[in-house]
Amino acid sequence: MRLKSVVTLAGVLVFLATAIHAAEFVVKPGSPNQVVFTSTAATESFQGKTNQMTGHIVVDPAQVGDSVAVHIEVNLTTLDTGIGKRDQHMRENHLETGKYPRATFDGVTVAGGNGSALIVGTTSKLDVVGTFTLHGVTRRLRTTVEVLLKDDHTIEFKTAFPVPLADYNISRPKFLFLKLGEVQQVSVTGTATAK
Repeated sequence: MRLKSVVTLAGVLVFLATAIHAAEFVVKPGSPNQVVFTSTAATESFQGKTNQMTGHIVVDPAQVGDSVAVHIEVNLTTLDTGIGKRDQHMRENHLETGKYPRATFDGVTVAGGNGSALIVGTTSKLDVVGTFTLHGVTRRLRTTVEVLLKDDHTIEFKTAFPVPLADYNISRPKFLFLKLGEVQQVSVTGTATAK
């Protein structure tokens, strides 16, 4: 058997071994899931919120570093800042949700953290790297995620990270009823349940 065939076969066997123990957890829209962005500008600070987050997490709790696959989507057309006119202008003119209705986070490589296994009832902090897409722009994103395996059926997670608007080609509005800071602080909390 040639070396290339042996390497390919070994890769398939490792994938199958991981897949046997990995479980899929599903994120459904609604409470308690929440995505919040906080904008702080010189004259105004406000938050936009939505609980319309969906996706899935595939992980082997006993071998986190080797088994994670993530796909999370946030419906940006549902962001609510508490002022209808501000919401409309933000969606139509800056996020352009007609063209780019969703933000997504995909992939995930565990770059570090406090342990390679999720233990029921114990919060783990994992440094992860994935692909974040917003406003039609895709960039690598590294963030720390707190993960709590509540039981065999539920994972709770939360993270926070900055989003510089210029990195995603989002123009900053400057008129009175909508002023945005150059960098938005985004926080995500979610619950995923076993499929």
